[in-house]
Amino acid sequence: MSERLIQQSHDIAKKMESVGFSAYDHKQDLKIFGLHSKQVIDIPNFRNICIIPSVARKKRNRASKELEYFLQRNPNARTWVHTTGNRCTLKELPQRIEWLHAKFGRVNSQSFMKTYGAKFVFRSTEFGEIAQTEDGLSFHPHAHSVLVLERKLTRMEWDTFLKKVKTYFVYHSKDCGKIKSVKELVKYCVKPSDLEHLSGSELVSIHEVCTNKRLVEFLGQLRNQRKFHNQENFRLIRRKGILTKTRNWNTGKEKTPRYLDPVDHESGCRPIVVAWIPPTSIFTPITEPCFVVHALGSNDPSNVFNSFEVRSMEQQIKCLSIKVHTKTLTHQQGSIKNNENDESKTKIYKKDPRLERVQGTITQLNEVFS
Repeated sequence: MSERLIQQSHDIAKKMESVGFSAYDHKQDLKIFGLHSKQVIDIPNFRNICIIPSVARKKRNRASKELEYFLQRNPNARTWVHTTGNRCTLKELPQRIEWLHAKFGRVNSQSFMKTYGAKFVFRSTEFGEIAQTEDGLSFHPHAHSVLVLERKLTRMEWDTFLKKVKTYFVYHSKDCGKIKSVKELVKYCVKPSDLEHLSGSELVSIHEVCTNKRLVEFLGQLRNQRKFHNQENFRLIRRKGILTKTRNWNTGKEKTPRYLDPVDHESGCRPIVVAWIPPTSIFTPITEPCFVVHALGSNDPSNVFNSFEVRSMEQQIKCLSIKVHTKTLTHQQGSIKNNENDESKTKIYKKDPRLERVQGTITQLNEVFS
């Protein structure tokens, strides 16, 4: 995560705190450790406030992955833009959003959608550019959506369908063609640069508008996909540029609690490793396995690196590295027979379940630094 985004997030949070609003979660004490670099970094303790850029990015990344995974299997999906009329004031903003969300809540059940085999599967709401006027803040609420078709429509059918959709949404509604980039669909509800110039009370007012509103909504097939991934404990990772699903080893039937009791009555505060995350380049240009620790407090980080769990994981990785390296050298030297070559290749490229645990295990905070 860029330093600029983190700084913007802190500036916005501090403005909100200056007017008596709690923007930080002071109970959180989470840090990311680099297994090989032996470095440590704090995880920002912002509350779950979607107008704080770093929080918004985390939410956006999760939604983007689900949408991109769906689009890999539905390459002909189309993107749309829907507006709610002219610009509005902060007071009018909640009603505009509710109206737009209600429209999407009923659209797939309309007779014309069923006739043409069309369904909206995604909707992302944005507030548009914020402007200062004599009446206060001005917004332009609109939504980006994704439409899928069960069959190819004729030109006449398509023209009729376009008119039906535009009539249903009342205001400007435009088909923007096939999707080129998921990032264009899942953006910040408000640009961080627009928020920087607002006062603390204005920021709190915008946050209150967002409260209890699903600014990003999954519909139809995409909702079913996300539900399946959650029920089966899958997460999405990128391999060779393509998203694939794998087991989320850090959660399951017995999920890690949000906060763990840091007090040990015999030794005082005790740091706890709560999650391992995929190899990442947070600390060095070369990726390395990292893990999340809760309740480090004033303890020496070196004690965590010397703990049994961390040293065991480090040893496992070393053993796997030596095993693969040895097999590769043996194969290169040509000192084994052809049938043994085949066996060696199998051992080299077959995934070791222990290595899969290191790469596949992820914490609920993984998206913060993705």
